[in-house]
Amino acid sequence: MSEPRHVVVADPDPRERARVQELLRVPAEELGLSLEVHAASDGQVALALIEQRKPHLVLSEVLLEGLSGLSILRRLRATLPAGQVPPFVFVTTMARESDRYWGLRNGAHGYVMKPYEDDLLQSRIRDVLREVQPEKFGLL
Repeated sequence: MSEPRHVVVADPDPRERARVQELLRVPAEELGLSLEVHAASDGQVALALIEQRKPHLVLSEVLLEGLSGLSILRRLRATLPAGQVPPFVFVTTMARESDRYWGLRNGAHGYVMKPYEDDLLQSRIRDVLREVQPEKFGLL
């Protein structure tokens, strides 16, 4: 396995954080990646983890206490050079098509609405790991 790639999972529900962390395992193993997952229950903690760990991927609920997932993404895009903003996938209860539109419009690389099938989220994670900044994942 390669050097661990950092992933931040932000969700207020501890069961959802654990589920997403477990679902990350399959695409990581398929691609021969070692992932180190950092969990956050609110937006401030998530932003601090992102700033400290400089993750290769962020999976976030939009609805986070303190700072929304969308606000975190906007802040990163406003303060970091384009190549340093980690790929961001929303895994969220915000399930209207307009919510999805605004998430993607603000730079998210994916938008998965809850409830979701496990294989749908794994497929989206796999796509992001392969297609978005693959050199950071050693996939080139």
